[in-house]
Amino acid sequence: MDILSVVQIDPQKWPLAAMLFLRVVTLFFFLPLFGDQVVPVRLRIALGIAFSFFSYPIVSDYLKPSESLLQWNALSIATATLREIIFAVSVGFSAKLMFFGASIASHLVGINMGFQAASMFNPGMNEKESAYAVFQNWIVIVLFLTLNIHHIFLEGIVKSFVTVPIGPVPEAVSFAKISFNIAQQVFILGLRLAAPLITVQILINISMGLLNRSLPSLNVFAISFPVNFIATMIILFISISSLVAIISTYGFQSEIIWFETMKRAFYAH
Repeated sequence: MDILSVVQIDPQKWPLAAMLFLRVVTLFFFLPLFGDQVVPVRLRIALGIAFSFFSYPIVSDYLKPSESLLQWNALSIATATLREIIFAVSVGFSAKLMFFGASIASHLVGINMGFQAASMFNPGMNEKESAYAVFQNWIVIVLFLTLNIHHIFLEGIVKSFVTVPIGPVPEAVSFAKISFNIAQQVFILGLRLAAPLITVQILINISMGLLNRSLPSLNVFAISFPVNFIATMIILFISISSLVAIISTYGFQSEIIWFETMKRAFYAH
């Protein structure tokens, strides 16, 4: 018996299911935690398949192609595929920018603390980073899981099929404004996370410079790193609650807003 006679394939439905799978899998390659380099590619694809399988019955009634897709053919499927990839990359990347903001802050602080000489391999970024950068990255991951932010993103994937049709086309001006605004906010977030420690490090460097002018025979360079390290660790211990509060409130709230705002760039079409 022909398998096609058993499984009735609707030519108007299977492209929608394929686009759903493509959007979900691409998002799993860019979402925080799921899209880290340490997660194997096969596992991401398997998660995408499982999530697509369970979410399709929920959103099947809402699945509809955009107005630009009047009928399915080879060209329209290729165009919809490209648009889905652009949508998933943009939305998934905007959801991961909190981690990049924390990385900016940790790099700014770690260089002055002298941690660059004692770098560690960060599996999440797939590169060597300072010990402080790895430490702050783990703080962000623990808060990310503790506050169930990943649930919000997974729910947002399902809701995207209700609000954003298959094959969305972003409005160019809005998309550019949103992208530049998110990049600006990420840099500001990184500075806010690093500001207390950078301020202390600047004051220590100024003090060491004055000490060097007062006592030229003293090897200030040899004692600057241990003094900088000890003082920064003390301030970090004192301000750790403020650091966690900024990440968990301002940081993750901004990340969710960026995630939803990027989706709105595709709403009009």
